[in-house]
Amino acid sequence: MTYIPEEAKEIINNNIESLEAVLPDFLESYHIYGSISLGAFNTKESDIDFIAITKRKAMEKDIDILKNLHINIKKKFPKKSLDGMYLFKDDIEALNKKDSPCLRFNDGNFEGIVPFLRDSIDAFQLKKYGINIKGQSAKSLDYSVNFNILINNMYENLNTYWLNWMNKCKKFPSMDYINLLVNLKEIEWGVLGVSRLYYTFLEKDMTSKVGAGEYALKVFPQRWHKIINESMRLRKGVKTSYYSSLLQRRNDAIAYMDFVIGESNKGLSQNRK
Repeated sequence: MTYIPEEAKEIINNNIESLEAVLPDFLESYHIYGSISLGAFNTKESDIDFIAITKRKAMEKDIDILKNLHINIKKKFPKKSLDGMYLFKDDIEALNKKDSPCLRFNDGNFEGIVPFLRDSIDAFQLKKYGINIKGQSAKSLDYSVNFNILINNMYENLNTYWLNWMNKCKKFPSMDYINLLVNLKEIEWGVLGVSRLYYTFLEKDMTSKVGAGEYALKVFPQRWHKIINESMRLRKGVKTSYYSSLLQRRNDAIAYMDFVIGESNKGLSQNRK
């Protein structure tokens, strides 16, 4: 089992214990995925991602109880974000036929009833990397992810969200332009975000942001190593920058994202031949 940091374990245990106290005989199994399961949990940056499978479908009164539960967890642990979903076991067993509804909570907030997609990153990570905290193993859940559909959806995301965001960052004057100049999280988000997609396209697997950066250092020319290392040091919380110029860092980030999107789409073109 992947190591679970003590501070994350405390919140996870609180979630399970609180849940079993207010909704006894409701929880079937509980799984951790995301950065913890990939061995890349960052104390300051990472969310704690969970998927809880329930014995029965949640009623309105159950949802109200869960809302209060997550509000209380956020009050008790204000510096950490617990992000997760509740799925009825019959719905997750039906994933091979249809997408299933789930209750989504993020950082103490109820985000509504949303689809849990079989061919999604969440479903793939749960099945392959999910850490079993209570109940049956995630690997034994009776569904399979069509990775070709997952990859196609990721290509669409690359050429809509990521491409549009990068183009907005190029425009002067704009808030996106300024944010990429002065906001450190924007640099990390952009550079490591497209790197993670590239890793998945090439390796047919998932990795963490830092893992994607380390992979990019191995496969991309020296020209890009400075901005990759800069993004990784931002993710790790290292204070000393590789750059003396904010403008140069911004320009390198834009150029790198442009490069990775182009390289990724070369693979898409080859796959479609």
